[in-house]
Amino acid sequence: MTIDRKTLSPAEEIALVSQVDSVCPKCGEALFHKKKGRAFKSYELAHIYPLNPTEEEARLLDGQEQLGEHVNDVDNLIPLCEGCHGKFDKPRTLPEYQELLQKKKDIIARAKQKKLEYEYRLQDDIGRVVAALDDEAFPPSVELAFDAKALEDKFNDTMPLQIRRKIHHNVGDYFVHVRQRFQKLDREKPGTAVLISSQVKTFYLAQKQHGWSQQQIFAGVVSWIVVKARPKTQEAAEIVASFFVQNCEVFE
Repeated sequence: MTIDRKTLSPAEEIALVSQVDSVCPKCGEALFHKKKGRAFKSYELAHIYPLNPTEEEARLLDGQEQLGEHVNDVDNLIPLCEGCHGKFDKPRTLPEYQELLQKKKDIIARAKQKKLEYEYRLQDDIGRVVAALDDEAFPPSVELAFDAKALEDKFNDTMPLQIRRKIHHNVGDYFVHVRQRFQKLDREKPGTAVLISSQVKTFYLAQKQHGWSQQQIFAGVVSWIVVKARPKTQEAAEIVASFFVQNCEVFE
């Protein structure tokens, strides 16, 4: 039985294109082009698992993970530039299917993270801690007066080496300074640091419940701090997120 392609609503199509930031997730080409002052589509909506698989495709993908409740589900659709769509479909290979499936899973996870960023509250006072990192010069920390769980023991195989090194660097250089900023905040507004810590812990646990990787979770915490604190630099948000990793609000 042949399945017909579903006609999406304009809102559904806009949402799919927005999920990939209007660029092809395989090659990075823009999904729109301008001509004579007008914008035109340069993409097609690809079915990750084929709409009507051939016998060969059915054998190839037998037992493979599928997204969505049916093949026309938006979770099984992804915008690709016309060239990448053609290469993906003809012929469809298992490595390419698995690669695009993972890209879509990451896209879905990021969309859920963005939703969490706006749902979960973070005290405005954290902006003062982040602003200090943007505006003041701090010498590297000369002592790390804490007895928390060793930083490396908190990471698992889903945290890339490069990000581990960045967190180690941020903790080594800034942990004491960030802690002092929170202590100063607490002297002025008692209980604020504890409240912020509990909010960060709650946001971390909300992400963990989704089964996301440590890389995704750390990126989500950084993005959340950016949304709530509006730092001048991404690095300031990464430093504060690293502080909470060492302080045990993020990762155990």
